[in-house]
Amino acid sequence: MRRLTAVALAAALPAALAAEEEKPTNAVPLLAMGAYVPTDDMERSGAFYRTLFDSAPTIELPDFVAFDVAGGWFAIVSREKYAPGSESGSGAVPYLQSADLETLQKRAVAAGVAVPEIIEEPGIHLLKMTDPNGQPIEFFRLMGG
Repeated sequence: MRRLTAVALAAALPAALAAEEEKPTNAVPLLAMGAYVPTDDMERSGAFYRTLFDSAPTIELPDFVAFDVAGGWFAIVSREKYAPGSESGSGAVPYLQSADLETLQKRAVAAGVAVPEIIEEPGIHLLKMTDPNGQPIEFFRLMGG
């Protein structure tokens, strides 16, 4: 299993190294942002995020599934292995920028999640939902002017 994880992570290494070389010397020493959410049901959560992101995972292991989202990884992980003792929905809330909240709303409904209406505030629109494992996730769209 460790060998499979190492091979999967090594596949992404050349792109990460190229990104590192392109950064100016005064930049924040980060290459990308990622987030993971623990789950008790990898299969159900994997199916939900495949539908929501309309893509196959970049890495798919039995207890770690990562999607390339805007140049960073959004992963679902086995709670038992990576976050023992944590409770559903008790960690940080992933907050992702989107150009099309309506499409995400439709995908979430297609994946079987009840999704409220898009919240329209001055300068920002928000779409808040809870994944099948009880993890809140939010999407936002900045509005012009």
